[in-house]
Amino acid sequence: MVIFLLAVCCSNQASAQKITIRMADKSYDEFAFVEAIDLYEFAYEKDPENTYVIRRLADSNRQLGNTEEVEKWLKLLIDRRKEKPEDLFAYSQALKSNGKYLEAEQWLQEYAELRPEDGRVNIQISLLEYIRFLHQDSARYDIRPVSLNTEGSELGATFYRNQIVFSSTHAGNGMTVRKYKWNELPYLDLFVGDRAPNGDIIHVKPFAPKLRTNYHDGPVSFDPRADKVYITRNNVGKSGLKKDDDGVVNLKILFGGKENDRWEYRGEFPFNSESYSTGHPAIDASGKVLYFASNMPGGYGGSDIYFSVFNDGFWSEPFNLGPKVNTQGNEFFPFISNDGVLYFSSNGHGGLGGLDVFSSVPEGGVFKEIENMGYPVNSPKDDFSFVLDETGTEGYLSSNRANGRGNDDIYYVKLNYIPVIIRGVARDRDTRDILAGAKISVINELGDTLFTSITPRDGQFEFEVNKGKDYIINGQKTYYFTNEAVVETQKLRQNDETFVELFLEMEAVDEDGYPEPKRMEEENGEPLQIIENDYVGFDIGRWEIESAAATTIDQLIEFLKKYPDMEIRIESHTDSRGDDEENMLLTKRRARAAFEYIRSKGIDPLRVGYEGFGETRLLNKCDDGVECSEAEHAVNMRTEVKVVRKGEYRGKRSKRNVFYF
Repeated sequence: MVIFLLAVCCSNQASAQKITIRMADKSYDEFAFVEAIDLYEFAYEKDPENTYVIRRLADSNRQLGNTEEVEKWLKLLIDRRKEKPEDLFAYSQALKSNGKYLEAEQWLQEYAELRPEDGRVNIQISLLEYIRFLHQDSARYDIRPVSLNTEGSELGATFYRNQIVFSSTHAGNGMTVRKYKWNELPYLDLFVGDRAPNGDIIHVKPFAPKLRTNYHDGPVSFDPRADKVYITRNNVGKSGLKKDDDGVVNLKILFGGKENDRWEYRGEFPFNSESYSTGHPAIDASGKVLYFASNMPGGYGGSDIYFSVFNDGFWSEPFNLGPKVNTQGNEFFPFISNDGVLYFSSNGHGGLGGLDVFSSVPEGGVFKEIENMGYPVNSPKDDFSFVLDETGTEGYLSSNRANGRGNDDIYYVKLNYIPVIIRGVARDRDTRDILAGAKISVINELGDTLFTSITPRDGQFEFEVNKGKDYIINGQKTYYFTNEAVVETQKLRQNDETFVELFLEMEAVDEDGYPEPKRMEEENGEPLQIIENDYVGFDIGRWEIESAAATTIDQLIEFLKKYPDMEIRIESHTDSRGDDEENMLLTKRRARAAFEYIRSKGIDPLRVGYEGFGETRLLNKCDDGVECSEAEHAVNMRTEVKVVRKGEYRGKRSKRNVFYF
């Protein structure tokens, strides 16, 4: 009888345990992870050896971002030698998110031996050296939480005119509170606040009540005119949330428009789907290119970054940004700055842990290389929704990093200017002689010229730039081919210096040391010979067109008649000898005389521009007070005719075909 009662008792306990696990699985499958954890923990207390329950506890906590709990449960499996290979990878990621980088690298190596084909491994090996690199630029950013953060979640701050719109689980006055089963927090609603001078977000109130639903709203993006909004939203039908075949409620992108100062719906993105998510929209400065995250089929991993172009009233098929940006992991929260730089979050590229923020500068319209933004933008936890204002110096970030107030918090970001010095010297490539009069320019990653200077007698140049970017040092000089050098500043410290020797190669010269005749290509590819001569056909101190100059100009006139669409610019120069003002007047008269001569031969004057520069644009070192030979001075005495594009000559200097008379 006793044995029978014990058997019945054990049977009842086993049955109750199965029911508990079944209920926990149901909550897990419905993505109600808080509820699932409570049930799995109850089941674990009854049966501490159940590896299935332990693994589910680890994964449920991973879904909620509870990385300390993930570490605890996976360590239990590993200590008992019950782990699977994927558990080792998940354990290494949890350790990294908890700042235990040495242990994380050790377990990642263990996983790599079991799964060498996993592309995620190669990205994250050599973790410690990379982590040190990501911390070295910490002075570049100031990060601080905004005051509106609550114990719930605040995320997805974006710029809207002079205000900030964001998503929050905080219930405003009169707002119905519905909880999201995933984390037992209220659903996200949209709020708007004023942007304080110190970056704080104040005077918060609900944003656009007509755009609100009873489920998740946000994050959002506004077009440049701030009269269109792109919204991330749960897939909602008339009867509530709509689930796919796997029971997942996907995301979709909706459009809103503003009319009579009120927001209203304007449809949805045509590539939304019932079977996958589209979300996290980011419109570019043109208002025509929409970047977004999606797990649509055909990607590289979980969620990828795509873009679609609005043209002639329609959105194009989405384009995947490719394997340089997207990985086997997840890429979320794209943002495109006013200067075209892409920012996004990823857990597939190597980083400090969880989601890290990355940037990518376009090269020829393609995002080829990515850069981790480093600490303190990134932390061991999840960092996402990075945005910048139109100046590119201030912005916001969302994160669940340690010491935050709630589940996710919004942080104000300020980019500090960290000066580094680029010094250098321009030299002749063949002779190694110093080059004075070389034009040196600093060009940023977007192709914008930041600074320009002309090298003095010692050929040296110096520029102060902002640390953290690559710069192109471009060198140009008459009779020399253009050359460039790339300077990387990421590893420099504040006020560090880097040195560049820029070598320029001289173009072909004749036996007297002057440039050989140049050739200009016709559209059909046949070369045309243009006569060049440094020596101008003007008598010293005179500007009248004499026979020597007339012969050369007559050849030019024939050329202009043969090519009626061609336009030219006449530029006259002297050497440094003589009075500055007299030299300026002389060159203006010479340029004018050449212009009048050409016009007198029937050439449309609108096709000819002219200007005198005096001694302001010397080609060599022969400035006032410098001893030079007659030949060296002669280099500077020239009247150039430059072929320019149609309508280009007025007030501009052309780098195109140059010849002399």
